[in-house]
Amino acid sequence: MESMKRICRFLGICLLLQIGSFTSRATASLTQELRSKVVENPDSVIEILDRIEISEEPVLADFQINLLRSLAYNEKRMFSLVQKFAKDALASDSINMHPKEHANALTLLAGAQRFFGDFQGSIATSTRAMNLARETGNLPAELITLLTMAETSFEMGDRERGYGYINQIIEQGGNSQEARVLANVSAAYGVKIINLFEEDKFLDGLNEGYKRLSLIERIDKNGGAPDGFTDQQRAYTYARIASCAEMLGRRQEAEKAYNDFMATTYAGNPIGRAYITDYLLASKKWNTVLDFTHPLFPIMAVGDTINDDYVSLLSSNAQAFAGLGKFREAYGFSCRASGIKDSLNIRENTAKARELATIFALNEQQLKLERTNSKLQRRNILIISSIGIAVFLLIIIALLFNAYRMKKEQHKIASDRIDELLNMNKLTPVMPEEEEEGRSQFIRMQQQLINSDLFSNPSFNRERIVEVSGLSRNKVIQLIDKYTGMTPGEYINKLRVEHAAMLIQEHPDWSIDAIAETSGYIRRATFYNHFSKIFGITPAQYRESKLKEIKPEDENKGEERGES
Repeated sequence: MESMKRICRFLGICLLLQIGSFTSRATASLTQELRSKVVENPDSVIEILDRIEISEEPVLADFQINLLRSLAYNEKRMFSLVQKFAKDALASDSINMHPKEHANALTLLAGAQRFFGDFQGSIATSTRAMNLARETGNLPAELITLLTMAETSFEMGDRERGYGYINQIIEQGGNSQEARVLANVSAAYGVKIINLFEEDKFLDGLNEGYKRLSLIERIDKNGGAPDGFTDQQRAYTYARIASCAEMLGRRQEAEKAYNDFMATTYAGNPIGRAYITDYLLASKKWNTVLDFTHPLFPIMAVGDTINDDYVSLLSSNAQAFAGLGKFREAYGFSCRASGIKDSLNIRENTAKARELATIFALNEQQLKLERTNSKLQRRNILIISSIGIAVFLLIIIALLFNAYRMKKEQHKIASDRIDELLNMNKLTPVMPEEEEEGRSQFIRMQQQLINSDLFSNPSFNRERIVEVSGLSRNKVIQLIDKYTGMTPGEYINKLRVEHAAMLIQEHPDWSIDAIAETSGYIRRATFYNHFSKIFGITPAQYRESKLKEIKPEDENKGEERGES
């Protein structure tokens, strides 16, 4: 019965397209109809929009078509197209007479800019969207903008501000009865849970997950949400609950959440199943990871694969193959992921270069316009511009040279500090003298880990520390927190990078990949991230400093042999 209603609805839209004349009320109804279909079937919305655009008498304005396309591609996570069509919508003068659509276009653009790492652009666009939303009393748009600003803050490393924006969304919209507002609050819970999980705050993430489920029940009860929306939101939430419960050792609770996830309609398609990957990896269901992620490769290959989503897909496969003992396959996927990471950096630099080229082109155009005034004015402008450009370039070159010199000095200082710490054997924290029992337990546990070299196993985790030490899980967490101020995960990472630093000192001729693999890392990018976070320089920079120290010594030895 429901499927027949959807078919009739779709045929009704197609019939309206052939008539070619609509009132403003019919246009608004059509726009709302297409919006309601975006979550469930964005491809059909794009197809309908294509037909509207080529019809003799389009029933929607150009900015409305572009805005709906941007919304559909946002659902498909094709952010380059989100950005393109949001900009096309904003380029239309007509959108200024429709404040809500204007705010929505700005919000979509800000989200796409954030995805591509243009944080300054995202913040500027979000500020415009926020002001417009508040002026027009558009609470849903205001909450979406706050969410974009929260995600941007998290990616910039300002977690306190990110949580502040999230809590503001929950407080402003949590008591609403409107489906759109509650949908934005649900999305805010999702972002909050993801960041709590990344910080190993699994219990907090679990509690927030159950709060989100209650909110989704309210959305269902109130009605008004697009078809498939609450099912999708439940799937996201069950996936996060399963991951958090598994990390807390609540396996029955995690398994139940996994089964609830699989019971959702959204889990029936490959993109939906991808959201349970974290739980599958944590529960070591390696074959299921590969089964669920395999269909995603041809889907993602259709679009742009130079993005973090594709890196995450490759990394998940690398970890699954490593768990199955297939290290050759794991290494292959790790290399592909690292390659895309490098491409992302290149893309960012290219984008900056294009931006500078655009600015230069605009300046040149302005100069051409100025030349039409008079020869004297043109000569003055050319002279001033040339001097300004020359001075600007000289300043830039001086700043770059100074920054390069300072960076080299910082690398040398950091390298010397690592050497000093290694030589003095002070990389591990000094224990306080009081509470001898806890101190001796921690030292014994740490010595067992270092002597057995267990942390160099990529799958080594908190549970393995518990097994090796013979202590309870809570005791292990308590000791590590008390004597290092770290979580078990951070502590394991610290042992690995300390081991890597010693290997680089002892074997500066080894490759970075060999050092990373010997120290327990599957992903080169992860190794770089942890090493840089703890020591302030990359492994390659530290190895370079070691090679420079060795080279003069070798030359001196050669001179001594020549003299003798």
